[in-house]
Amino acid sequence: MNFTRVLAAIGGARVGRLFIPQIFKDLLRENSDTHRKLGEIPLLKALENTNVTRGEYIAALKKMYGLYIALEPRLEKAIDWSAIGIDFNERRRLPMLERDLQKFGIGSDKLHEIPVCAEVPELSTLSEVLGCMAVIEGSTAGATATAQKLAVSNLQLGPHNGAEFFNNYGDRRNEMRMSFARVVTAQQVNRDQFLSGGKKAFDTFYKWLSS
Repeated sequence: MNFTRVLAAIGGARVGRLFIPQIFKDLLRENSDTHRKLGEIPLLKALENTNVTRGEYIAALKKMYGLYIALEPRLEKAIDWSAIGIDFNERRRLPMLERDLQKFGIGSDKLHEIPVCAEVPELSTLSEVLGCMAVIEGSTAGATATAQKLAVSNLQLGPHNGAEFFNNYGDRRNEMRMSFARVVTAQQVNRDQFLSGGKKAFDTFYKWLSS
């Protein structure tokens, strides 16, 4: 997976008709080294190959599940999302991963066998939480690029046969991304705390996905 694409949505400036706040650009710039290293992880790069194997793909899904099963509940409980205008339920990744894994014969009775990320970010402020969430929300553009490659790979995966996670918001990707950016702007987040939360997310992603 090319993280230059995966995190393009938080790259700042204009993306088509979209305008991304400067603080998102700062987040990516200050984590450029980790960003680069993420793009070199073999597990993720395999998904860019049209000859990706079933085993490689399942391994990637399991790794993502192990991350989100630890991180998503922590984020959900960190703040009152509805109070700032965000419906957390519609941004969940875990249900998508569970449905994808089920397509490959890994049902709810086997999910407990998947290794879980033991170190997730400690986020103590609203700004830190939003910084962490910005990395996750920013991943949607690149995930969609990966989904397009999976669709033409030898596995021919789409949102209904095992690649729902990578198709994420589908046609609503830009809408969801921009609604999150508007929330960040409206909250007038603390820049240092926002960048701290984002760095913690980048570091967590890299440490877990490269292990």
